[in-house]
Amino acid sequence: MSLLALSRHKENIYLYVSIRYKYKTIATSFLRTTMVENKKLSTEDFSNVWKDEKNILPSGLKLDLVEHLLRQRLSPEWVQAKQRVIEIMKLEQFDNNQEIKILDIGCGLGIDLLLVAEEATRLGKTLSITGLDQNSTLIEEAKALYIKQKDQLASNVAVEIVRGDILQMKFDDNTFDIVRSDITLQHVDLSKALAEIKRVLKVNGRLIALEGGSGNLYSSDETLIKTYDAVLPNRRDGGCGIRLQFLLPKLGFEIKDSNPTAFLQTGEFLASQDKDWVKLKGMGEISVSKGVLTEDESQSFQKRYMEACNTNQVLAASILFIIEAVKC
Repeated sequence: MSLLALSRHKENIYLYVSIRYKYKTIATSFLRTTMVENKKLSTEDFSNVWKDEKNILPSGLKLDLVEHLLRQRLSPEWVQAKQRVIEIMKLEQFDNNQEIKILDIGCGLGIDLLLVAEEATRLGKTLSITGLDQNSTLIEEAKALYIKQKDQLASNVAVEIVRGDILQMKFDDNTFDIVRSDITLQHVDLSKALAEIKRVLKVNGRLIALEGGSGNLYSSDETLIKTYDAVLPNRRDGGCGIRLQFLLPKLGFEIKDSNPTAFLQTGEFLASQDKDWVKLKGMGEISVSKGVLTEDESQSFQKRYMEACNTNQVLAASILFIIEAVKC
């Protein structure tokens, strides 16, 4: 299954992303990037612009210049990482007579969960995949998406979407062949989450985690950044992707692979990935429930974030780690 098709035409790059979202299917989403030959910024150019050590660039101009570079290298890294996660799952290596049991923790809108289900359908595998999320809004969206797409799945591919706590999962021990996580573990107590993941995994079962490392959000809105720091206080310690490298071996996992990819996202792109701001609202709801923000602070944060994205006054820079670890 291809999540990304690149079609090059002289000065243009079309990023074809097949994505299904909410109640309607967005079968094709084209992100068009205009490139001028011999005018591409180099990595050194980017570094000089971003560091701006002499502080000669107005913040808005700096973001505009950086965005020019980001459009050259942003989306492919993210989409390719998603593709790589599915490849690392190695569904084709399971016996055709075996029921593959997969748990997607923090399944969110259910997009990745259904992509895995579609891959199993393509390969002719028998699959039972469960999506778990604690946010009721996201769960309802995921269920609606599944209802919309279930006719495209094979009869031997079963999907279940449930609400629950990653730290106290209501699954039996040794249940799943694979537990997968996409940008989820950074939001929970990592040690407790890994202990639960190990419990529900079969012996030699695998955790496949796509998590960030050294992630930072930049914006000309200082209040927005301070609030973001409060929501994710540990994001400057190397990030979840780094902490996993140390914790997994201590908790009885063997790391088989750890693949880092650097990427950057503009406000425009961040907004395009959260139609109707469902993810943002879910994040706000969780922040209030955890006592990190008050309801008023959460609403203010969401409003500022949306405004920053819509005016391209926010920039996310991160490293993605795709980690494959086996339960010993």
